Formats: sequence, C-alpha cells, structure tokens
Amino acid sequence: MKQDYKTDLIVKIAKMYYEHDLSQQAISERLGLSRPYISKLLIEGKKRGIIEIRIFDPHEAETSIESELRQMFNLRKAVVIPSIEGSASSVLHRLGVASARYINTIVSDNDTIGVTWGVTLYEVSKSLIHREDLKDITITQLSGGISKIEKNTYSNEILKKFADAYRGTPYMIPLPAIVDSEQVREAIIKDKNISNVLDISMRANIAIFTTGGIGHDSALVRAEYISPREIDRLQAEGAVGDLCCRFIDINGVVCDKSLNNRTIGIDLNDLKSKEYRIAIATGQNKVMSMLGALRGGYPNVLITDELNARELIALSERIA
Repeated sequence: MKQDYKTDLIVKIAKMYYEHDLSQQAISERLGLSRPYISKLLIEGKKRGIIEIRIFDPHEAETSIESELRQMFNLRKAVVIPSIEGSASSVLHRLGVASARYINTIVSDNDTIGVTWGVTLYEVSKSLIHREDLKDITITQLSGGISKIEKNTYSNEILKKFADAYRGTPYMIPLPAIVDSEQVREAIIKDKNISNVLDISMRANIAIFTTGGIGHDSALVRAEYISPREIDRLQAEGAVGDLCCRFIDINGVVCDKSLNNRTIGIDLNDLKSKEYRIAIATGQNKVMSMLGALRGGYPNVLITDELNARELIALSERIA
C-alpha cells in the first residue's frame, strides 16, 4: 500500500513537472514536500520506468518518401507519419501529435501564428506542447468561420488552445467565411475593428492550415455559403477543393474571381509571403486539394500520412 502511494505520488509529480511545466520548487510548495525529495522522486521515476524522456530532433534523417516530397514540391520540410491499421480518428490523432511536435520546434518569442478551422487543426491544437518560456505570441484566424452547421468546426476552441499553449493573445475574425456580395465584404472589412484583426493575420509569420475537399457534403455547402449548384459549376470549371475557403484548381489557381471576392480572410498571394506555411491534411477526399495547394506553391511545410503522401507523388507524376 505504501509503495502504491509512492508510485501515485511520482506520477503526480511527474505530470506537474513535465506536462504542466511547474518548477520543482513550485511543486514542493504545493505538495508540502521538500525540493530535494521532489528531485529524488523524479530520479526514482526514471529508474523505475514510470518516466520516459523522448527527444524529438527536427533535423533527424528524412525518410525516403519525405525527401521525395520535399524535393518534388520544393518544400523546406515534409513530415510523413507511417500508415498503420487503425481508424480515421486514430490517424488524425497521430497526425495532430506529429504536427504539434514540429510546430514546437519553430515557434519563438514575438511570433504571430495564423490558423484555420476544422477537425484537423483541432487535433493539432489538442496536442500542443505548453510553453512557459514564450513571450509576446499572437494567435489569429486566417479566414472567417462557420456558424450554421451541425458539425463543429472548432474555430473558437482552436484559437483558445493555441493561445493557452503558447501564452498568446488570440484574435478572432467574428465573420462568416463567405458573404452575399462583394459590396457586403467591402463594407465589412472597412470597419476599424475588423480591419485590425485582418491586418494581424496579414502580419503572421507562421500560417497553419488544411485543405478542404469539394462536394455537396463540404462544410461550406452545409453552412449554405455555397449552393450544391455552385459546387457543380466549380467542379466543371476544374475546382479540386478549397484552401482558406478559396476554391483552387489542380495548379493552385483560384477558380472563381467573383466568389473569391466575397470571401473574408487571407488572400492566397499573401499566404505565400509567410515564413512558415504549414499544410496539415489526411484523407483520400483531400488528396486533390492538397496537390493543388502544393502545385500552387502555397505550403512550404507538408505534414501528412504515408498513404496520402504516396497518392500525392503518384498523382503529381501522372498530371505533370
């Protein structure tokens, strides 16, 4: 019983120290134990295998498929998680963990991070490593959101989780992704408060986004921003999906100028100016939009799974 209590205590201290970044002195004060005893228990935890230290090296040797992707699409980094048997949610979780690890290696003081919304980015946000050492971090949205939809897009939650992890200040774009007319959009973005947030997204040096597939079940259709008839027309004109709510073709060219001018969020040409442009995506329905984004030169970092990576390479060679 005494040993069980000690094990529980080691686990509790380890979580406080490694997961919540509390100092040994802070833990000592909270638990009413001496700091040397806290240190002793942490050492014992390592010896007993309760605590394992893993070091993620962002410069570690690439796999052959990561190297092929990086060279094929002129990327600064490709991260490919192995494809193993499991549910789609399991793949998404592992992709979120790998993405969070990479992001942790690049984020630093005074960064402004722009994010999109959706299940993929939500998984990333849940896996972020909390950093107490960062200062003056700003988190902003790259595009307007969606409210009229049954399935949660987690736009507010993503923003909050990034801000909590990096001790940052969040800025939300409290607007729909697509409005009824160009005139409405122009009037909205002239508002001082709205334009200030949009200016912050323009200043972001790190952009983190996913790509969306195209079809009648897409989030933009279910939110009634785009009609099924418009989707049919876009597909007939060569659209393969959306990037930051802007529809692109297989070469990354925006498909519909009028629709593009009704969209609230970062312009894709401005996206290209970011220091880090991190595309994170998985799923067979996103392969074409991922390829369009890559061929358009929008991401310079790609994080995906092995199955999608092989599909991207094969498709790119066929369409070249």
